[in-house]
Amino acid sequence: MQPEVGPHPTLRDLASEIGTVQVYWSYLEAEMRRQLLEGDDRQPDRTPVVYRWRTFIRRALDPATCEELTERLDGIARWRNLLAHGIRSTSANPWQEASAFVECAGFDGVIHRLSIGEIRSLAEEIDRFRRVIRR
Repeated sequence: MQPEVGPHPTLRDLASEIGTVQVYWSYLEAEMRRQLLEGDDRQPDRTPVVYRWRTFIRRALDPATCEELTERLDGIARWRNLLAHGIRSTSANPWQEASAFVECAGFDGVIHRLSIGEIRSLAEEIDRFRRVIRR
């Protein structure tokens, strides 16, 4: 006999969306690595790929485009980093509407609540950004 499933997202659904963010972020970093290799990047290997890519595009793109891309990257990186490093608690009651969310603590101690819909939107934005930077 299978347990009855409610009409709203479960903790497994929430975890799946968080995982999707991480997978899409990995795809984004892979695209950045590809560009760095093609661009003969000479920064130290120990430097995080996102930092290396930001430095690389400053040399490769006009200042306005570079600023637009780095601002967009900073925005999505902030939320991704909260999910990757700051999860404090989760909640998902499949019998209660709008109950699927995660609470994350930022480095500044501020607690941020992200709904499952916001997490899904973040994954989509990461993927859109990857497609924008892809040459």
